[in-house]
Amino acid sequence: MKKLTILAAAAAPLALAACGPDSAVEERGDALEERADAIEDVGNERAEMLEERADEAATDVREDALNARAEQVDDIGDDAAEAMNERADEME
Repeated sequence: MKKLTILAAAAAPLALAACGPDSAVEERGDALEERADAIEDVGNERAEMLEERADEAATDVREDALNARAEQVDDIGDDAAEAMNERADEME
């Protein structure tokens, strides 16, 4: 078992080296994926803040409105990130 692990560990760098460096287009795709992750994170954080405000709302109507807005914000971030990831995938 140890021999298999050692062989696998030794082969990993060779497999990565065989792939070669990323092209400029692939690099842009990677950067786009990173931006998509950041956009999704911001949407999640803003939605979470709205949900926290909803938990503290004085009325049920206000709580429902804030929760609905939180869901919209989360969906907007997810949709934007998904679209960017699709474009990034096309670049690979």
